[in-house]
Amino acid sequence: MFKLYKALVKSVLTYNCGTWAPTQSQEERLNAFHRKQLKKVLNIKYPVKITNSSLYNKCNERPLSIFILESRWRLFGHILRRDSQILANQAMSGYFVTEGSKFKGRPLTTLPVVLNRDLSRIINSNLQLKSSHDLEHLRSIAQQRDEWTKLTARIREAAEASQSEH
Repeated sequence: MFKLYKALVKSVLTYNCGTWAPTQSQEERLNAFHRKQLKKVLNIKYPVKITNSSLYNKCNERPLSIFILESRWRLFGHILRRDSQILANQAMSGYFVTEGSKFKGRPLTTLPVVLNRDLSRIINSNLQLKSSHDLEHLRSIAQQRDEWTKLTARIREAAEASQSEH
């Protein structure tokens, strides 16, 4: 049953998720939907209670937000290793060229904002993504696949630790 869920539901739900820039509340809603589906697969109904961690362990799954985070960083590393003339690299570089705020009100939740939020979760790290200089530094790290994999693992572990606190 889990194989069917992963093949038919999770794959469609997370299609192209590396390009998403979800807010914190959107991530929580996605995680809640994922848990609800896992409970349906296990046939766990209302009066029975199960903790989120035991549900994930029983199903050998993780929160959907962690899966999305890994996909986002895997895609970002792939883009950074590509030629700087591809559209995705030009868009990332162009994001940091513009000066000042573009709109009134609350800042938009863009992909660079979410990537910077992911980086800020790492304890004792000076990595950030707030300028073109930071982007070039991450680009140099991405050229070394093993270093990029280690960075992605540190980001995932920090995200898992922050989720277990909630």
